[in-house]
Amino acid sequence: MPEKILLLGATGLFGGHLARQLAKRDELSLTIAGRTLSTLKPLAQELGATPLALDRSDVAAVQKALGALRPFAVIDCSGPFQSYGAAPYAFAEAVLMAGAHYLDIADGAEFVAGITALDGLAKEKGLCAWSGASTTPALSSAIAADLIQGLDRVDLIETTIVPGNKTPRGLSVMRAILGQVGRPFPRCRGGRIETAYGWADSTRVAPKVDATTLKPRLAALVNTPDAALFPKHFNAATVAARAGLELPLFHRALTLARHIVPALRIPSLEPLAKPLLHLSNMFTGFGSDAGGMRVRVQGVQNDQRQERIWDMIIPDGHGPKTPVQPVAILLDQLLAGRIEAGARPALAAFTRAEAEAQLATIHAKFERRDRDLTPIFAQALGADFKTLPKPVQALHSPANVTRFKGKAQVTCATTPLAKLAAMMGGFPLRGGAVPAQVEISADGQTETWTRRMGAKTFRSTLRYDPATDMTEQFGPLIFGLDLTAKNGKLHFPVTTGRAFGLIPIPHVLTPVSDTTEREDAQGRFCFDVRLSLPSGALIVHYKGDLEPQ
Repeated sequence: MPEKILLLGATGLFGGHLARQLAKRDELSLTIAGRTLSTLKPLAQELGATPLALDRSDVAAVQKALGALRPFAVIDCSGPFQSYGAAPYAFAEAVLMAGAHYLDIADGAEFVAGITALDGLAKEKGLCAWSGASTTPALSSAIAADLIQGLDRVDLIETTIVPGNKTPRGLSVMRAILGQVGRPFPRCRGGRIETAYGWADSTRVAPKVDATTLKPRLAALVNTPDAALFPKHFNAATVAARAGLELPLFHRALTLARHIVPALRIPSLEPLAKPLLHLSNMFTGFGSDAGGMRVRVQGVQNDQRQERIWDMIIPDGHGPKTPVQPVAILLDQLLAGRIEAGARPALAAFTRAEAEAQLATIHAKFERRDRDLTPIFAQALGADFKTLPKPVQALHSPANVTRFKGKAQVTCATTPLAKLAAMMGGFPLRGGAVPAQVEISADGQTETWTRRMGAKTFRSTLRYDPATDMTEQFGPLIFGLDLTAKNGKLHFPVTTGRAFGLIPIPHVLTPVSDTTEREDAQGRFCFDVRLSLPSGALIVHYKGDLEPQ
């Protein structure tokens, strides 16, 4: 006899895809539920399903309906789960009390993490309650669990989702996007909990599978269950979840709004969801119908840093079917009796092989790529890198995020031209003995150094390319470096300079760098950075020592 499945949200974008999948299965008897019966009937007739008028917020009505239907499992695709009020799990609790399994496709970090409140009840009833049985965290965690296998240390797990602009989008998706713009959320970075902001810190990503590579798309930080759950579950030092819009105009509008929302104390952009959805639909003639996803891991195995990437590309507008594929996998496990009772987030609940087999049914293609990571200073110096003192090698072999602390003595510019140069480079304008902190964020061929000398914070970005050697950028100024290892010291002479990436800096204005790094008698890393104008006027001079933090 077919097992009864009750599905909420079948008239929505994601729930509609799941309803069509489940309706094709002879071993299932599908009932679709919603507040308005007249809305459900056409779809139910199309699918051969049973329509049911049900308001999920009316617990008494839910209990009565479940008692009459006695479903095997209830799947909630309605949402938005973030707005379920003071009793967010009342519906899930009613499902368990009625003797049915519960699954949802929630992507709200707090909601998914909090489902464990029902763990005792689920175990008592011998049932399962899975929250987040969607792209995140169910799919992303399944892939991450595969990628981290064998690593001695997990430095980074990053999930990125970049849908095609021509793929359909629903009002709930638009609300979820706008609800995050400019909103603060906790994020684990380098082993510390920091405050991040929705749609900040954009980067570019281009998923690649075989000969197909998506055009690079912008992707910004978003708050998903990955950010909340992965640090503990995978013991990952840094976790990032990103999403992007294919059209740069729309993506950059959101990243601009990310600053406006907190500045003007706007509670949320969600009220703009309907007009902005209408506006975005006017641009569906642009972009593509191909969506992409990337899960990227960095870590250490046998003292060798590694990066492992899993890319997925879904063509022909099939991307919106992705969020409900984890539900299909977990439902199969429930039907087979393969899941232990309990209420929990859908973390690593199935294997990468199971995920790929299910995703292939919606025409998705995948590729995994692994590579060793060599620090950019080791690349630039070659064999000479190993001749440097151990503390110098260690500082220049950073994890994804590495921090150091110590002390410094700072001497600042005194002439007007040197002060102007210091201001353009972001260097300290006040001197003295100060505490020093340095954070190195290493990713690919770049390292971002954030230095804090006393009350002054200044940053630079180092990049290595075999064609151009090492460069370091301070604000709008980019300098070429001729790294040299000699007599136990690392030297950083400046060879060239450019302003704003295009304008060559004349030699008579190019700063002179007398910079060295070494090991002191106590085995500490020591730095001595002196930058001056060709005339000899000092721009900045800071020296001191650092130890791992």
